[in-house]
Amino acid sequence: MFQKTTGKDYLTMGDAVLDNKRVLMRVDFNSPMDSNGHILDDRRIKSHLRTLQSLEHSKVVLMSHQGRPGDEDYTTLEAHAKLATELLGREVTYQDEIFSSCARNAIKLLAQGEILLLENTRFNAEELMNRTPEEHAKSQMVKKLHPLFDLFINDAFSVSHRSQCSVVGFTEVLPSVAGILMDKEITALDKGLKCQEHPAIFVLGGAKANDSIKVISKVLKRGGADKILTTGVVATVFMMAKGIDVGEVNKKFIEDEKYLEQVSTASKLLKEYSDKIVVPEDVALNNGGERQEVEVDKIKGALPIADIGHETIKNYSSCIKEAKLCVFHGPTGIFEQENFRFGTEELLKAVTQSSYSIAGGGHTLDAIDEFGLESKFSHLSMGGGASITYLSGEPLPGITALKNYASRVRNG
Repeated sequence: MFQKTTGKDYLTMGDAVLDNKRVLMRVDFNSPMDSNGHILDDRRIKSHLRTLQSLEHSKVVLMSHQGRPGDEDYTTLEAHAKLATELLGREVTYQDEIFSSCARNAIKLLAQGEILLLENTRFNAEELMNRTPEEHAKSQMVKKLHPLFDLFINDAFSVSHRSQCSVVGFTEVLPSVAGILMDKEITALDKGLKCQEHPAIFVLGGAKANDSIKVISKVLKRGGADKILTTGVVATVFMMAKGIDVGEVNKKFIEDEKYLEQVSTASKLLKEYSDKIVVPEDVALNNGGERQEVEVDKIKGALPIADIGHETIKNYSSCIKEAKLCVFHGPTGIFEQENFRFGTEELLKAVTQSSYSIAGGGHTLDAIDEFGLESKFSHLSMGGGASITYLSGEPLPGITALKNYASRVRNG
């Protein structure tokens, strides 16, 4: 099955014989959708095109999810198959089941060069069960499908931080390799994770303060960052941890989002890494849609923080431009509104001037696209939560499963 080795601790498509093989590939087609079932952003599907193009002589079956149970966008993958067909220029047929006899027959009938997309993996209850790869390998999904395939490809880096059936189960029972997108993500992010050049700067903002603070803790403990520049809700948490009065409306937001515990965590981090964690000097408040900049010790009042201020933008930008590595995750404020996009835009421009620039997260990518900066970054990660988890040094189950399979092959 395998013809050579790349020397990595996982196998890639370059290691495998692909022609006329029946291939099962995990992709991430999960996309924003409107109430009429139309896909609003084709970025995720586009990210897999290169991998799909390289499988033109294989018989390909795709697995993906869409939404979560209970969400409005938890729906079928019919629209995804149609859009993938348009983007790829080759028909991607849709099967409205996952491992029924009808689905299995459709897989058996595939001809060389054909592509079939199975139904939303999360329609199967086993998909979201918190199990080990060995336990997932005993699921009905894996037991019914794996005998039909020669190879499993995981090209879904963005869901590989979850130990889900379609991500880790097949690695136990099928020859398994990383897809082109997966390999690209790991290679690029490893430059951030294993960076030996300094200064290494992380700019962490956005609304998911718990995820970012977890990353800050792990990155600093392993010595992976010289400076952490905080923005967005992350900065609000750290300002509160420093004893800064951020105003009642901002305190209430932190409380409503259940981030008060993160204030305590941030306080401990500031005590241990006071020289490495930077908070804004000034912020922009939202005064009825107008930008009102104040120094952080003058925030008091009922106005919400909507961006970082000019002095902070200037100082952060100067620091970022000197970086050998800069990782940007999460907007600095409400960039969707004209009066509060300045911080996000200016810092993103500064990041592109660092020696090696990495950006990730859905809103971050939206901002980069809006500002026309896509081509100026060293790497744009489709991973979102997976990319920031990976950069923290925490193992991703999907990647660990690929590495474990490669280890078994190499050790006989």
